[in-house]
Amino acid sequence: MRQRLIVIAGLLFAAGCTGLRMERTLRARPDDWPTFARTTGHSATSPGALSPPLARAWSEDIAAGTGNGSPVVVDSVVFVGNLRGDLYAFSASTGKQIGSIGLGDAIQGSPVIDGSVAYVALSNSRVSITAFDLFNGRALWRKSYGDVEVTPCLFRDRLYFGNTAGTFFCIEKATGDVRWKFEIPDNRTFKGIRSSPAADSATIVFGADDGTVYGLDADSGTVSWTFGTGAPVLASPLIVPGRVFVGNRHGEFFALDILTGRPVWKARTAGSIYANAVPAGSVIIVGNLSGEALGFSRSDGTLLWHTDLGGPINAGGAVAGRTVYIGTMKKQVFGLDPDNGAILWKTDAGGRIRTSPAAAFGRLFVTTDEHDLIAFREVK
Repeated sequence: MRQRLIVIAGLLFAAGCTGLRMERTLRARPDDWPTFARTTGHSATSPGALSPPLARAWSEDIAAGTGNGSPVVVDSVVFVGNLRGDLYAFSASTGKQIGSIGLGDAIQGSPVIDGSVAYVALSNSRVSITAFDLFNGRALWRKSYGDVEVTPCLFRDRLYFGNTAGTFFCIEKATGDVRWKFEIPDNRTFKGIRSSPAADSATIVFGADDGTVYGLDADSGTVSWTFGTGAPVLASPLIVPGRVFVGNRHGEFFALDILTGRPVWKARTAGSIYANAVPAGSVIIVGNLSGEALGFSRSDGTLLWHTDLGGPINAGGAVAGRTVYIGTMKKQVFGLDPDNGAILWKTDAGGRIRTSPAAAFGRLFVTTDEHDLIAFREVK
């Protein structure tokens, strides 16, 4: 513990709360949560267990609400962006603020941390993506690609993301130069992209306001397949081996073949789906705005369980061990058994939860509309 505290202290910077500069490069660790839903496939699964009941470890003010991303955690540091355009860093262990920096108007998604660089997408701002050097405390590059309300996917040294006008980009992470871009076909009404992309070994997948799920070749940007869902797709896709799982605003939930985009199965729920699904073994779990958390058989879409959480579910969950943690717009955080949906734990977070939680370093990190970043820990 003494050694860990020394490490955390070494990350503190001299400029106080008006800048963000680390004393050393962050080191990747096995239990990091470096991007939205942890991986490029949006697995949202921690390698470590976090067993309920949980108690508050600490809570800190982040000055504004958060969007559709999640906190991220790298090398015992928690990063979170807010709707005022500020990027914050805190000690995961103690909650001590390491620093903050204003980057633009609104950070809707999550920062993406890669070594000493944070890639941050912005909306309502002249700058769309900032590559910020956390070690030197300065921007490496800042470029405009239109309003970006998603978390970029960092895959093979490139960043992938769409904007609210319906253009999808692949850019080089080192320079921000555009490698290729894709326009939503026949997009006369400028239907946008508000679904954070996911990636597997060759394909980038995202949904769009035109109701289509797109699968693009990661190298060239050519269309590998498309699937029309019949309603806008704001949810971010989940990729597990061989499958894509995603819902739409009509409450329909789809399992698609990753190679062809053909539907493997389809289920209908009672409310719009904005949340990304999460996997727990053979169960795929998704929430909707009617307050339902649902567990489906990964293989054939059989509804295995249904739990009413009493408030709209706007964001996906986080899986840690044998528990899936989900927040609601009714200000509550739940821990569910992924096998049967039983409520193992719940607590009042004090504010509406629009953003997915993150589970790392023995903590569950949750943000609320009351401008709080809360860390929960196991009760020993």
